[in-house]
Amino acid sequence: MKTICIKTKLKEDTIDEVRQWFQTLNDRRDEVRESMQNEGVIVESAFLDKQGDDYFLIYYMRADDVKHAYDVFNKSTLAIDHYHKDCWKKYCEGRVVLEELLALDRIKSI
Repeated sequence: MKTICIKTKLKEDTIDEVRQWFQTLNDRRDEVRESMQNEGVIVESAFLDKQGDDYFLIYYMRADDVKHAYDVFNKSTLAIDHYHKDCWKKYCEGRVVLEELLALDRIKSI
């Protein structure tokens, strides 16, 4: 399994829209889980970080194959994936893949 964590700066004055974006994803969990299944994603989490006056989205994903997950997401015809892509474009600017220092799990033992 592979992990990736991305830090993305949010565009100024979009915090309310970003919260609504993720509330929509929470409200449409069944669709999100279908997308995750298609992509081979095991865990997907998003966190909000504030530094000074700037907000950042911290996005964590664990998948069998991260590249495959991105490829499937980019080609997806699911409505929830189109919504998610549109929101990324509207509210995010720039991104940095954070350096992984530790990735452990107990998934197989559960």
